[in-house]
Amino acid sequence: MRLGPDGFLGAVLAAEGCGAKAMINGPGGCRSRTLNLWRELSIEYGGEESGCCRSKYLSRQSHLPCTYLNSDDMVLGSGNKMTDGLRSVSSASSEDIVLIDTLGASLQVADRGKAVRDSGTEGRTVLSDDDLSALSMAEGFDRTVSALVGNAGLGKGERKGHVSILGYSLADSCWNYGKENISRLLALMGVETDSFVGCGSSKAEISSSGMSEAVVLLHPEMSAETSEVYRSAGCGTVVPRKGAPIGFPAIRSFLEDVADAMGTSPDRALEAVDAEEERIFRILRNCDKDSRAFRGLCCALKGMPSDTLPLMEWMYGLFGMVPSSVEKAYCGGSVYDAGISHFLEETDRSGALGMKVGGRGLAAVFTDGLGAEEYKALHPEVACIGISMPYARKGEFMDRSLVGLGGCRYLLDSLINGCGEFRCGQPTMADFR
Repeated sequence: MRLGPDGFLGAVLAAEGCGAKAMINGPGGCRSRTLNLWRELSIEYGGEESGCCRSKYLSRQSHLPCTYLNSDDMVLGSGNKMTDGLRSVSSASSEDIVLIDTLGASLQVADRGKAVRDSGTEGRTVLSDDDLSALSMAEGFDRTVSALVGNAGLGKGERKGHVSILGYSLADSCWNYGKENISRLLALMGVETDSFVGCGSSKAEISSSGMSEAVVLLHPEMSAETSEVYRSAGCGTVVPRKGAPIGFPAIRSFLEDVADAMGTSPDRALEAVDAEEERIFRILRNCDKDSRAFRGLCCALKGMPSDTLPLMEWMYGLFGMVPSSVEKAYCGGSVYDAGISHFLEETDRSGALGMKVGGRGLAAVFTDGLGAEEYKALHPEVACIGISMPYARKGEFMDRSLVGLGGCRYLLDSLINGCGEFRCGQPTMADFR
């Protein structure tokens, strides 16, 4: 059992991100808590579907139907409720259904396959792993997306110059803006983006993504298994060498990696990156007192390695900040683990790996949104930036994604404007009162 976000939440985000209904087999409380979080991560509200009133398992809400197991069901079994629920929800909605067990429901000896057959929803129902609580959020997401891709069936043929993105999800900060940032950069070098699989993709888009010339693993931790399905279908695979495109060095590396795989030139996209970097440097030079204040200080990072590796390398190259702590979150192993260890060894910070946030000389904290708010309340002089869920924001009206050029502005804005005091305790801004 995991105390943080686990495979259950990953499976829910995968289903909803692939245009399917995540049907929770468990108590109503598990559904309510997850629905509130999903509502925040979905960013926009388009109203309820007309069919949501035709099934008691939907409870007049379009998303996350539930079997609402009670104490009797936990003792006597949930097979009948699963069968009736699948039949009812499928009659009220045309979307596919992913049946997802909560921890309690997974302990039952229930034949989920029989429930699907008895409900008559074969072909429309996908079964998630039966013990999601033992998986990380990334593993639960990856396995569920892989199952949905298999159920959709990948189209045949090849669209030259087209890619699909894997591993990007509704859990990524401002994912709707992030998709635009990535697509815009790729388009500058003649590469079209077919789909962000698992991040607002429909079943039809998933099927057609099989014709992409290559798939790009934006977060390999969340797409290793899914990428094998595409590789078997003949799609090329691109794993960015420096992690997700966070910060200018990683963005350039990302574009060059995709360009090499696609046989195209990255020059136009790199020119746009250079121009944006110069615009941002002009702003930094105007607040050089604040940016110099980071020199010789430390930062703390907690997140997926594909995010933390490019972020720590950028902070070191730009401000000379070194990590005092680096924690892995939401995933198990990563292809970037060795890169993080190597970077920490080179900067004489090997002891930072696995350390908790804290210590003297800390200038910035990159962690989940609520953790950043909590640390900021105790340490107002530290810039605290939420880079992962759960976020502390009420609504997403601005681009606060991490990836692409928009991500560079968000991160730097949060750093420079997030420091409340100098180390001597004086305010950083002019105060004429």
